Amino acid sequence: MKQTKKYIKACEIATLNHETQESLYKQLNELGFFWDSKLQKWERDDRIADPPSDLIRVRVWAATDKVEQAARCFIESAQQYNLKLQEQSGIYQNRPPKQNESRIYLTFTDRESSYE
Repeated sequence: MKQTKKYIKACEIATLNHETQESLYKQLNELGFFWDSKLQKWERDDRIADPPSDLIRVRVWAATDKVEQAARCFIESAQQYNLKLQEQSGIYQNRPPKQNESRIYLTFTDRESSYE
């Protein structure tokens, strides 16, 4: 396994059996740890978690000339699964060197959701 700083610090915290780095990270996340990439260390936050949002947020990322069509396809597919489109962003062009790609953000709710 790659001896990244994240992995080395994870091994210092936990002596959990693991076959991959990702499985170790998942175990640490389940124990309340998260990796703070700015501080380069594993942190633990024991606060009670907020309830999950009723919103489903999706980022559609594609070639600029295809992103609108991709978003429309996703919206049509989502509606077949009883999801209601709440919000659609405009097109956000990526910065160089990815300037030929763009993003659209979509927000959905389940039709039975109380969110309006």
